[in-house]
Amino acid sequence: MSLARDELTSSRKALSDVFANGALRRVFLAFGGSLIGDGVFALSAVVYAYRHGGATAVGILAVVRYVAIATAAPLTSTLADQYDRKSVMVVSDLVRLVLVVLAAVAVGLDASRWLVFGLIVVVGLAGTAFRPAQASILPRLSTNDGELSGANVVSSTIESVGFFAGPAVAGFLLAFTNIATAFAFDALTFAWSALIVLSIRRPTHEGVAPGGATDSADAPKAESFLVRASQGFRLVAKNRDLSVLVALYVLQCVVAGASAVFTVVIAIHLLHIGSSGLGLMEATLGVGGLIGGFVALALAERARMASDFGRGVIVWAAPLVLIALWPSLGSALVVMWLIGAANSVVDVNAITVLQHVVPNERLARVLGALEAAEVGGMALGSLAMTVLIHAVGLRDGLALIGVVVSLAVLPGLPAMRRIDEAAFAEGVVHRPGAHQGPRHLHHLRWRHAR
Repeated sequence: MSLARDELTSSRKALSDVFANGALRRVFLAFGGSLIGDGVFALSAVVYAYRHGGATAVGILAVVRYVAIATAAPLTSTLADQYDRKSVMVVSDLVRLVLVVLAAVAVGLDASRWLVFGLIVVVGLAGTAFRPAQASILPRLSTNDGELSGANVVSSTIESVGFFAGPAVAGFLLAFTNIATAFAFDALTFAWSALIVLSIRRPTHEGVAPGGATDSADAPKAESFLVRASQGFRLVAKNRDLSVLVALYVLQCVVAGASAVFTVVIAIHLLHIGSSGLGLMEATLGVGGLIGGFVALALAERARMASDFGRGVIVWAAPLVLIALWPSLGSALVVMWLIGAANSVVDVNAITVLQHVVPNERLARVLGALEAAEVGGMALGSLAMTVLIHAVGLRDGLALIGVVVSLAVLPGLPAMRRIDEAAFAEGVVHRPGAHQGPRHLHHLRWRHAR
């Protein structure tokens, strides 16, 4: 009881420290606004695709979008290592604002669906520069390691709130207005995000960037663009256990990509609950993620972040079998809640580990490589789910995805335990630059070599 009370007190302090930091608070205000808009845009885009081509159109659009993002992310993520990260975030917001306005106009004028699909894809490309910049600026804005961990939890929690609020707002807008209006709402959230990011003032402290790295504005720019783009992959490849962590992250993304297809098909075709029911399912995902963020912060006290990450990937996949066996609104909501909670644990733990082992001047590139792998997994999941629906049906397809991904995670769990053994000592994370000197990723060696 005393241990649980201490963990809860530590969690509350970490979160209060984050919100007491004005720069971090502005980052999250901007992030939250744009995420709500993203939720509205994403759900509205799925409904538009379903109305103009059914499940096949949803699947193909998802695959094309994910492949495009996976190709662009390693390139655009280097911008945050080469230029001022705040400026990168603002430009990304403004470009997306223009593109979403164009999409709203195209839908309002009943333009070709191919034009609308193309704009949906390009909006995703423009956003690939924002998240690496946002994640890599957090160590510079945080005053200590605990605040950085708390910031990652807040970031994941805000994502969950966005997943909850975005579909809820989308359901309201689609019930009383139309898709063009929903797109226009998303444009307003990008304007909000850009204005808030512009108001961020860099603190006078040095931050907790690993290895004493300089900010991106001071980083060397002599390397070629392609070298910088590939460096994130090379840094990850040099550490086998970290490569396994990325591989497990990709498996989680396979399920996430499949969910882009099966969620709308479950709601509209299997359960016949329509767009409002789809919004309810997506909102339940967000509620699970909101709770999962606090779970992740509490679990961090156990000093088993990598192992908990691996278990979270299993919780992402295994519950799909429940819908396959008992297709009902109740089982669908339970599954979406579990997936949402697992999503927060997976995201918080993965990003926190990377932030502590990667030099800050290379962090955005590694995050870009992770994002490329992430959306590549999503593309594979979307394609696999589309094929499975046509080949074996929705329920059998859900069961296959759930079982195969869960079993594929198991061989990677020993590597996660090795990461925990090497990165923690007596419950304290070994962080670069904190007494033991810099530990850059290419120098990091796990205690038990694989």
